[in-house]
Amino acid sequence: MTSDYTTLLVEHIGHVRRITLNRPEHHNSLTPRSMREILHAVESAEADTEVRVVIIRSSGRSFSSGYGYVAEDVAEGDFGQNGTIEDDVTAMIRLGSGWGRIWDCTIPVIAQVQGNCLAGGTDLALHCDVVVAAEDARIGFPPVRSMGVPPTNMWVYNVGPQWAKRLLLTGDTVTGREAKEIGLVVATAPAEELDQVVLELASRMALIGRDLLIGNKRVVNMAVELMGRSQLQKFAALSDGIGHRAPEALAFSKRSREIGLRNAVRERDEGFRPPER
Repeated sequence: MTSDYTTLLVEHIGHVRRITLNRPEHHNSLTPRSMREILHAVESAEADTEVRVVIIRSSGRSFSSGYGYVAEDVAEGDFGQNGTIEDDVTAMIRLGSGWGRIWDCTIPVIAQVQGNCLAGGTDLALHCDVVVAAEDARIGFPPVRSMGVPPTNMWVYNVGPQWAKRLLLTGDTVTGREAKEIGLVVATAPAEELDQVVLELASRMALIGRDLLIGNKRVVNMAVELMGRSQLQKFAALSDGIGHRAPEALAFSKRSREIGLRNAVRERDEGFRPPER
């Protein structure tokens, strides 16, 4: 296992490259630095002709709690300079283009999801080719309740329009078991067996030659592109930039400054708790 990165650990297991998000104390929040390191690690694996499959997993209680801010992880130019809607939209398009580099990685990428996979965590997971989750994982995009829309929207390609609407019009989360039922993940396992199950799947894929893996992935990805994936990402980024300025989003931002984000989220989500029966 190597730690050439600040936020990641990287392992070489036969023809498999395993990348571990390693900021458990931050619930593996996706900061500008962590996103740069994830993309670099995936592209380094792609460039290594000995690697046939990539796994992206995380340490700790969360796959990723979503986008986050850690001061030392931010470089000049990471965010819009003037705070205009065009700055916002440009930043969201750039964000989508970044995750698109995982989608366009020529070799297969598997997301190994445990614990919380929320908001931006789903942007990362759903740009991988295959998602395998712990049975008790919690997956969803709660920020649609008060902050905007997913800046990259892969939901409809994974679960179809009805389930995409069901989840994005409520901000509800699903467990790993429920995610398997609706096609959001391809397999589940008890949390303690997840490493083994995912590595076995990756190793099974890696029995196939790299060129054939690339060819078969390319065809399926082209089918999704013909469904408009790239254009939809740009439309989602535009819609998110507009959504950030919705009255509810502005009110939530103000409330977060008043009582803190954690308390504002708790207050917001109180009305979404299922009724007691």
